[in-house]
Amino acid sequence: MLDWIKYLPFSIKYKKAVSEVRGPYFSKPIKRKWLLGDNELMFSAPKSNSIYSLSHSGSKIETVNPKNKNILEGSWETLYPGNERGPESDWLTQLFYFDAWFFVGPWFIGEQARLKVSGILNTAIESSNFYTGNLFHPKVFESAVANFLDITYGYKRSGSGKSAHYRGPLSWKTIPISYCIESVVCDIHCIGNSSKDNPTLLRKVFFPISPTQFVCINFDFGGTEIFNDKIRSEPLFKLCDSIINSITLDVGEATKAEWNKVKATSPDMRITNTFGELPWPIKYEKPSKSRNEFDVTPNQKRLAT
Repeated sequence: MLDWIKYLPFSIKYKKAVSEVRGPYFSKPIKRKWLLGDNELMFSAPKSNSIYSLSHSGSKIETVNPKNKNILEGSWETLYPGNERGPESDWLTQLFYFDAWFFVGPWFIGEQARLKVSGILNTAIESSNFYTGNLFHPKVFESAVANFLDITYGYKRSGSGKSAHYRGPLSWKTIPISYCIESVVCDIHCIGNSSKDNPTLLRKVFFPISPTQFVCINFDFGGTEIFNDKIRSEPLFKLCDSIINSITLDVGEATKAEWNKVKATSPDMRITNTFGELPWPIKYEKPSKSRNEFDVTPNQKRLAT
């Protein structure tokens, strides 16, 4: 009955050893909507809130919200995934949404965990082979996701430079979000600061939205150890999965027409349910001056469970 006071988002003194965490403070889901071309994506998520403090131990959120803007037509902050060890990206990567939810311990002991979510629009650049492909084709889309993950995570190394900093994709699965378009949900484990047995987590949702564009919704578990810290990780998983399971896409006529063009030549529009872990870290070899064409269908070895 006193939980609203017991778990008030106010911090007096941080304490790491806790038996329970709660969050977010405003737990009731609110319907959200993104306009993507002639499509509308809907999902439900709680209202976010800061953690207040008189001792500078609080936590604030600086959100990014597209509101009623058409995301495919807007101007958004450009991100630069990858690192100096890898090639240039095939994608213009833009951040159009950001939010976060805090989880606190009892009686004003401050933030114990956080779940961050970002919405990212990826557009194939003109020099990319994906620019002339069609991401509504399932094999092209699978290859695009693998390419984006390789560029973003595959070249980063840890320690002496011999070990991968990340593992993925793991726990790959498909979830229908409309009557025609499917999404891919998969995990990336950050192992560079810990180990394979004690990773931190990024959970991702991918779906195509035009012939040359796809959306990535990224859930960052904020450094929580997902296997060794159940007290903090379980409420994060619960909130993350509830948001993912609420996602639906109302597909517009123009988008459906593009999807039908692909279906006319490829009747099986299902995305694979099994996709193997990519062989990270990748050794980068500088390309020759003349860029060769390549097949954008995925490597069959990667499709093994």
